[in-house]
Amino acid sequence: MTERADPGQVDSARAGEAEGQAHALRQVHREAPPRSSAPPDAPDTAPRTAAARLLALLHHRGPLSRSSATSALGLARSAMGTALAELDELGLVRTTTDTTAASGRGRPSPLVVPAPEAPFVVAAVLRPSCLKVTTGTIGAPIAPPRLRSLGARDVEPERLAVVLADQIGHAIRRQDGRDRVCAGIAVAIPGALRERDGFVHSSLCYDWTDVPFGQLMAPLLPNFPLHFDRDSNLTAMAEYRRGAAAGASNALVLTCDGRGIGGALMNAGNLFTGGGHAVEAGHLMVDSRGEPCPCGSRGCLERYADGAALARAAAVPTAGEALRSTTARARRARRHAASVLGSGLAGLATVLDPDRIVLTGFLAGLLAAEPDVLTREIHRGSLLARTRGIQPVPGELAEPMLTGAVDHAFAPLLRDPQRIGPTGR
Repeated sequence: MTERADPGQVDSARAGEAEGQAHALRQVHREAPPRSSAPPDAPDTAPRTAAARLLALLHHRGPLSRSSATSALGLARSAMGTALAELDELGLVRTTTDTTAASGRGRPSPLVVPAPEAPFVVAAVLRPSCLKVTTGTIGAPIAPPRLRSLGARDVEPERLAVVLADQIGHAIRRQDGRDRVCAGIAVAIPGALRERDGFVHSSLCYDWTDVPFGQLMAPLLPNFPLHFDRDSNLTAMAEYRRGAAAGASNALVLTCDGRGIGGALMNAGNLFTGGGHAVEAGHLMVDSRGEPCPCGSRGCLERYADGAALARAAAVPTAGEALRSTTARARRARRHAASVLGSGLAGLATVLDPDRIVLTGFLAGLLAAEPDVLTREIHRGSLLARTRGIQPVPGELAEPMLTGAVDHAFAPLLRDPQRIGPTGR
């Protein structure tokens, strides 16, 4: 685990270089490719071989006994032996002399663990007022994130690319001397984007339209695979694999870290993307004559039910204070926000028919504050939710976006371990 760094820490010696890089990259921004009307390529995420399946199992569950892994994957003992030998040769997995009692009769079973020299990845999450960067290794919890606050000037695309690349570079340098390679970098972005190249069609919190953010990042990190996705997609995938959405057939996951509301749907274990930007929950209209929204519509859900809206209604500086305040105004504001959120969720439940609704970030706090109001409005507005008896549940992960980004960065390696090449040990 790495130490938490001071939130505003940036290498001041790089400031002049950063400005020069930003200026050079403006031409890339001007030559943005046209918006594509085609849906993004469907990701091929299923592990293809026994070795790939074993590595994915180890990553998602952590160290486990050889007998448990054999049973979970439905492999013959000889096939498991071949898979372990392949992953050992690649420097990804070790079988230790430590043993665990096998289930039922039989000898104790050796433990299968990630190799000490196995690759790491870097995950980054862009937020309205800050960015977070961390590292992840196979089968281990993510390291505590490094935070960097963002000012108004920092969110200009070229400047943010430079700031983010500097923070990612710092995370990579902290791994020096550990005989590990960086297998990839994943960036979670708040907005509608093209995942394959990080082209951001729209990000309202940054006031971005048609920004080739992936192109801005690529020359700053030329030796590393870069991956991009919506923050809400990565949150949903993480909660499905490791948290409150696990085991659901059709899980609707909403997220909010204070500003804006994102959504995603996990259907039969797969992310439902529609034409590429499905479940933009925050821009579901809940009042056709309501407040204008930066998206161009009126009465959008997030204008009444995100953290910023609650803070305004409660007349306090932050969403956290609005959730904790005991004033009559704050209590009324919480009930109203929960009621509107419940109404929006009812509409989503009627259309998407989820068997589980997971609320993360600020929305989990609102659920804890007003569970009865929220559930009542969902049932009042949706026959399907009422029939199913659905009650929203809070997310279980402390950093679902970063956890999802780590998984996203590891996905190509988990799908095809041979891409890393033998370690030459």
